[in-house]
Amino acid sequence: MQPHYHRLPVFDAGGMELHLPIVDLGPGPARLVVVAGIHGDEPSPLVLVDRLVIALRQRELRAGIRVVAAANVPALLQRARWSTWDDEDMNRIGDGDGGPALTRRLAGAVVGACEGAQVVVNLHNFVMRTPLLAIQPPGASPEHRARHERLLAALDPHVVWVFGSSPNDERIFAGSLDAAIERRGPHVLAVEMSDLPELDEPLLARALAGLLRIAALLDCLDDIERPPRRNRVDVRRHLVRAPGAGIFEPLAALGGRLQRDDVVGELIPLERPGERLAIRAPDGGWLIQRLGRRFVRPGDMIFTVGEPV
Repeated sequence: MQPHYHRLPVFDAGGMELHLPIVDLGPGPARLVVVAGIHGDEPSPLVLVDRLVIALRQRELRAGIRVVAAANVPALLQRARWSTWDDEDMNRIGDGDGGPALTRRLAGAVVGACEGAQVVVNLHNFVMRTPLLAIQPPGASPEHRARHERLLAALDPHVVWVFGSSPNDERIFAGSLDAAIERRGPHVLAVEMSDLPELDEPLLARALAGLLRIAALLDCLDDIERPPRRNRVDVRRHLVRAPGAGIFEPLAALGGRLQRDDVVGELIPLERPGERLAIRAPDGGWLIQRLGRRFVRPGDMIFTVGEPV
């Protein structure tokens, strides 16, 4: 099935055109939309959607699939989480509310590009090494959670990050791009993976197979072979940040079981080499995300403990 590449115009100021790059495959309106590049410092989804389009070229599709190839081109070109043109986080402004800022216009265009679909998969990546991780949002109805569980079963992630249902969690989600898309009708599944330097072929293969199974679930294509049932861990996430500047040396294995106060890594201080600082797990659980050997500043994310739900 040959893809149709086109651009959705968003803004034109004196010859400077801003657009949303779209790839449409298959007959009829899109039942599945896959979105990449919401944040400019998250390039890994661009690799995954490239693999997805190549895989779909070789299949007969029964219904439409759409890929929003790079939702925030200005931020991606600047290699920044959000564009310095307006300093707005596309994932925290809903549908843009008709605002004139470029990021708000892009957010509105993304929501419009997803309208009419049954399911939207919103792809992100963390700076830390991360298994295939899906998000269970807060405050959902039993019907919403049941549908979400069917999508999770098709995706087959390693980890599901379960949000609490506190008023603050629900408030944060209500202002997100995902919530704005869901208010237009589609069901949104947010997915995280490793940053580009940490992105490996097994994770890409698992993520691609999961997207194809979601497409089959929506009857966009024939069923693909399902793997043997694999273990999935549902967790609440406890993020640990660097206590100072220096080199983070990881010691614990990603995916391993942790007890409270286990040493996960060490910090080589910026000004006092030879006096390493042990960084310990704040709670027991699974090491679900972990930075590789890297220079960190105070407050940078270095690892995450997943507390079993």
